[in-house]
Amino acid sequence: MSTQSSYTLRQLLRLALPVGTQIVSGEEAAERPITWVHALHTRPPAFPDLRAGEMALLSLDALRLLSDKLTLVGLIRELGALGVGAIGVQGEIGQPARQAAEAVDVPLLRLPEIVPLRVVERRVAQVLMGRAPSAEERALQVREELLQLSTENRGLPALAAGLARLIGKAVVVQDKRQRILARAGALTRSAEWPEIENALYDLRPLPPVFRNRVEVAQLNPDPVQVALPLAGFQRLVAPIVAGKMGRGMLSLVFGEDEPPDALDVALTHHGAAVCALEMAKEKAIREAQKRVQGNVLEQFLGNMISEKEALLRLTRLGYQPDQMYSTLYIGGLRENVPTPRQIEALCNEQSGALGIGALVQPYGTEVIVFCEGNEEAARDLALAVQGRVRERYNAEVVVGIGQCAGDLRAWRESFQQAVAAYRTAYQWKLSAPLAFREMGVYRLLSLLIGSPELTKFYYETLGELATETPQNAEFLATLDAFFEEHGNLTRTAKRLHIHRNTLLYRMDRIREISGLDLDNPETRLAVHLALRIRRIL
Repeated sequence: MSTQSSYTLRQLLRLALPVGTQIVSGEEAAERPITWVHALHTRPPAFPDLRAGEMALLSLDALRLLSDKLTLVGLIRELGALGVGAIGVQGEIGQPARQAAEAVDVPLLRLPEIVPLRVVERRVAQVLMGRAPSAEERALQVREELLQLSTENRGLPALAAGLARLIGKAVVVQDKRQRILARAGALTRSAEWPEIENALYDLRPLPPVFRNRVEVAQLNPDPVQVALPLAGFQRLVAPIVAGKMGRGMLSLVFGEDEPPDALDVALTHHGAAVCALEMAKEKAIREAQKRVQGNVLEQFLGNMISEKEALLRLTRLGYQPDQMYSTLYIGGLRENVPTPRQIEALCNEQSGALGIGALVQPYGTEVIVFCEGNEEAARDLALAVQGRVRERYNAEVVVGIGQCAGDLRAWRESFQQAVAAYRTAYQWKLSAPLAFREMGVYRLLSLLIGSPELTKFYYETLGELATETPQNAEFLATLDAFFEEHGNLTRTAKRLHIHRNTLLYRMDRIREISGLDLDNPETRLAVHLALRIRRIL
């Protein structure tokens, strides 16, 4: 059949063939013109009108219906002898078929099954008859196909790869913090790519509206073209908007000698919309997993489910039974600044940046983190989170670290240790993470918090001094200094910035009020412990 115009296979990839079509063999011949297109018939003859230079489309299922003796390799050889311009196949293409296509010098395409073969035939035919779709019409076709990929849970990498093959440029998907979630295209494998990728993290060259996540969602601006610092390269960038908020960026990256056309712009705009839906879906899945994970952790730590049941459910959520885990317990010094959800997000961000696997879960007003590795890895993560909190919220969080747990049974103990260390760090307003093993005698006392015996011991030991009065507060501060200086009166007076005679008077008054004999070693030990108990009560 004669046609009014001809297009190359490369052009048909952009204008008609489904997203995800791959040239699996003979890509060097993709610039040859295609004169017409035919889909396989399920009754002989398979291709009644096929001529040289035309495209043959077939599915392996239809090939089996036609004849159980006909093979893809044999058909490729027959079509190659006929001089066809390209062969498109729906179904898995093995290595023998690829080698056969190479032998007859015919481009072989793997067609995704998201579009029926007859629809593909019709689209290609319309283009070859000179009725190519407008940029917006083609972009809407592609958008529907990308949505189909999304419903099949292919993920952002598949969306990026499909766009890159169709557009012929590098495609990059970034989140709201400019972290790269997916990249595809030949340029991403080039020597220049690391420098290009670094430039994509810089928001300053973008229009101000792109840098405001709320405003960009309200205006939803068209894609803009921006020069990259690396000479000769540009990016076409569109915001990814979901839930009335900017969630990231979709960029095409290309050389100055291949400027984007109207179709590139339309595809970038609609591609960003599909990425927004995919990111919203992935977020919803993560939130659901977090809720399930949180329920499991709370039930397990609260002794509401067995270790066996917890192990089964946590393994499904990413827990590695053969890994060592350390526990972090994190909370802010100011109420809800940052919020538990914000701390959780930073923990996930920093654990990813450090390459540390972690189960992170808000727990009341604090956050629990079970992170893979020893206490040193846990401390690295804690320091990174504290640094990001200062940077982003101008606030402080305190962190308690439990000892390393080798199995799930030890998690409860590690969790309790982390909570005890957190409480001590919170009371002392420590700016550095506090490990349970660093707590000295407080390791024992913290485990008795909530016990009536702890409070009873405190009041019985200090007697009248335990009554909250300004004078007693001064006397207890004096005793604290006395024990810190190991009972040396001269150093104690110097520490308190008072005269030695004033200190002697205070010590006499302490004996009169409390009846304590500080010359008795057992009494001194009891008083010293009571003063430590006072700090944690």
